[in-house]
Amino acid sequence: MPAFLVPERSQLLLMLNVNLADYAPEGSAVRIIDEMVDQLNTDDIEATYKVQSEAGRSPIHPKTMLKVALYGLYNCRFSLRKMQADTETNLTYLWLTGNMAIDHSTMGYFLAGFCNEIVELFTQIVKICQAQKLIEFDLLAIDSVKVRANANFKQSKSLEGITKEELKIRERLAELIVNPGKDAEVAEEEAIALLRRQNRLEEAREELKQRIEAKGAESTEEKKKELEKKEKINITDFDAHIMEQANGERNPSHSVTTGTDVGSDIIMDFQVNEGDNDPAALYPVIEGSRERTGERHEEVEADSGFASMNNYEMLEAEGQKALIPDRRMEVEKRGECAKGEYDRSEFEYKERGDCYVCPHGVILEKVGQAEINGRMHDRYENRKACEACPLREQCTKSKFRSITRDRNEEVRERMREKLTKNKGRERYKKRAHAAESIYGQVKGNLKFRQFMRRGREKVRMEAGLLFMLHDMMKLAAAA
Repeated sequence: MPAFLVPERSQLLLMLNVNLADYAPEGSAVRIIDEMVDQLNTDDIEATYKVQSEAGRSPIHPKTMLKVALYGLYNCRFSLRKMQADTETNLTYLWLTGNMAIDHSTMGYFLAGFCNEIVELFTQIVKICQAQKLIEFDLLAIDSVKVRANANFKQSKSLEGITKEELKIRERLAELIVNPGKDAEVAEEEAIALLRRQNRLEEAREELKQRIEAKGAESTEEKKKELEKKEKINITDFDAHIMEQANGERNPSHSVTTGTDVGSDIIMDFQVNEGDNDPAALYPVIEGSRERTGERHEEVEADSGFASMNNYEMLEAEGQKALIPDRRMEVEKRGECAKGEYDRSEFEYKERGDCYVCPHGVILEKVGQAEINGRMHDRYENRKACEACPLREQCTKSKFRSITRDRNEEVRERMREKLTKNKGRERYKKRAHAAESIYGQVKGNLKFRQFMRRGREKVRMEAGLLFMLHDMMKLAAAA
């Protein structure tokens, strides 16, 4: 009578001959990673090992460690314990390691101990792409992505929050001294954990104070007090900041900015930013791309999040062509201006008279100046005309309308002019795919949506591995 087949595990099998090379065919990802890593110079890492020492077993070659880490990322295996399990049971990993299992702690020490060296290996991959003539150096597309940190939202605390928790810890330590309970060993372990937490809070307080002092260096005492209340630090990962992500959630995250060659989709440079400040991240990526290759791109492209007057001035000063729309330009283009026909963009500037003309032909003359966000602006008004205007309430909530203009507004106007021309628009359209597709690859295909390690240096290493893998695959596809 037919029946279901069930596993028969008691049977004895003859020894099977397995050719591991069958599990790494030519053109496969594991073969590509193996061949690419073999081309890298890892002398700086190798020099730190005591290979000649007779104590213990010989160390695993750094290139083998790197291959396993990269192949683990390719297979969405981010946990070090899962990587260990793969090197023990997966035949493809066994081919990669030569039938050696790699302990998770060994891999962890390797990745944490050589953060800077691993990022430098990313530079070598970029140079290989350059040597293979894959980089066009025409358009450099810049964009940022926010990736969750390995930290809890509730661990973000202000100075007041740190003080409150320290008070609770001291009270609990005092309780344990007076009444340790029946199990003295458990009480001692709790006390040690509390002291460790207390030390961490002290470190966090000092770091947070430094940040507040830096941000409020030129602020009034009142603003400094506001900063002390609002500014927070994550106790688990000092370098993680609360950021709003694409889905609207606010989580401790790291902001990563990349520069990608539009012609080849090769990532030229990446930066793990100190906070969520895209304008400040623009120049480091441009400079990083130049340093890695010794060449500069013809033109730089970025979205409006990177726009600032300082960036426009910097780019013009060094003769770097760029296409970066300002935020108001995009709002005006979509017709989403809050004041409609009385929006600032509807007031025409007359260079000859150094004045503005309102939508109804009234002239607003320069009457003074004002400092806004550290930059000097001229102020244009016509109080008498505004007070007598029957449409004033539609134009402004004040008694008169005031228009401010940056002293170097011509820089922004020149950028707008380039973006309104057909050539500029066509070139700018090329940015989106190159700049954003890599994040789709990382988050969608590789399922990488959270950094596993803590601290900016280790996060930078993780990002270096991800983008190194991306460039390797692009390099192999072009071969």
